[in-house]
Amino acid sequence: MVREFERRPMISVDATGYGSGDDQRQSEVQAGLLDVLDRAAASAGLDRDGWERQGAGDGEFSVLLPGTDEGRLVGDFPRHLAAFLSRRNGDAPWENRLRLRLAVHYGTAIADVNGRSGAGPVDVARLCDSPPLRTALKESRADLAVMVSDRMFTDIVRNGHALSVAPEDFREVQVKVKEFSERAWLWIPRGRDVHSLTLAIPADATPTSPAANGGERSEASAKGDASSTERPASVHNEFHERVNARGANFGFRG
Repeated sequence: MVREFERRPMISVDATGYGSGDDQRQSEVQAGLLDVLDRAAASAGLDRDGWERQGAGDGEFSVLLPGTDEGRLVGDFPRHLAAFLSRRNGDAPWENRLRLRLAVHYGTAIADVNGRSGAGPVDVARLCDSPPLRTALKESRADLAVMVSDRMFTDIVRNGHALSVAPEDFREVQVKVKEFSERAWLWIPRGRDVHSLTLAIPADATPTSPAANGGERSEASAKGDASSTERPASVHNEFHERVNARGANFGFRG
């Protein structure tokens, strides 16, 4: 039987360090996650009550309503989310801060017998769990790192439908997770400029989907051993305006 499908905006969000926390810490992360998501959506003018939400303890997968303002979803929502995370964390030490990875996508989502199926939910999960996004969050020491799918970036950001964010705020990366291999776009709403990150990814980084394994892989695996060989992420940057590249090193390959 062929099930009817529809295309919807969707997000996947995941908290880092959840598995290494004790019971009290995990409870704080769960409460904090829902709190900042609720506040950010309300501040961005998004109807979170209408989202189809699938919780996973330290994360959430959500399918948004048809007609959602995708410009607000891509630009305003992450900005407000980063602001509420900063406010909630205050001066908390690094190990106690609530720090999130957020992926935003638009794709097929089939209403199935046990939630949503289709390429969209799989793709957004791969983006959220990808080595470039994990590395960007760790290296930037920010509270939030965002990954936007290529389709969402092209349709919404590049074409000027996200008024609170500009194309040059994003950095193109190649995402390869299991069978998924696509380009996507990184953004750090608050903190370091994403273009200043080295994105040195451990050679043995092999993330697994939280949805498939019921949780995040260990922090030790995510960070890699200090002695492991690292390789830079595959990155291609496009510049459409004058760029201040003072102090930058450029490599050219024929």
